[in-house]
Amino acid sequence: MSGLRIASAVALLAVAAILSCLAADVLGWRNAIRNGDREFARSATGATWTAKALLPADPAHDLLGLGLPLRFRSAERAFAAVQAAGQGYDNGLSETRSRGELEAELAQLAQSRNHVIASAADNLLGILAFADSAQTGPSAPAPVDQSVADFQAAVRLDPTNADAKFNLELLLRQLVAKGVRRGPSNGAGATRGHHGAGGGLPGRGY
Repeated sequence: MSGLRIASAVALLAVAAILSCLAADVLGWRNAIRNGDREFARSATGATWTAKALLPADPAHDLLGLGLPLRFRSAERAFAAVQAAGQGYDNGLSETRSRGELEAELAQLAQSRNHVIASAADNLLGILAFADSAQTGPSAPAPVDQSVADFQAAVRLDPTNADAKFNLELLLRQLVAKGVRRGPSNGAGATRGHHGAGGGLPGRGY
């Protein structure tokens, strides 16, 4: 066998090995995301989405376009942690910092070109704004209109976002019942009745 043929055979073996590792990394990421999503459903704050790549620089991560979806999953986990947090050992200072970081991340995600993720981020922002609007006193944050605007933005970005539709319609109905608005004219469409407890908005809307 000539030297050229040997070199070609070695190159083909190397390419085959790289492709095999890439396929294994792709499968590893898919399994990691599936397992992480299952764990999120059981215990949101403890979920992780990580995979050990065989290839340097983890090209499978970029090939699958995981950057933005994983960012949103991390934001969802942070959202669950913020909702579950109390005042803590420092009278809520660490929780306030975590909340501010979460809102900043969700605001960035809401500007994403991926309308599904942007819509889901707006929906979570709407839930946070609704919780704020329930506070009273001289230091109370923005009124409930901010929550309405976030839910409306979520529905505009992704008309199939049933959670945002439900949250928007539920909130508008509450405002109508209080005489704040004349009626829901948002075209929110169908809702999912299992959301919302005790007349409030759901803790996690996506």
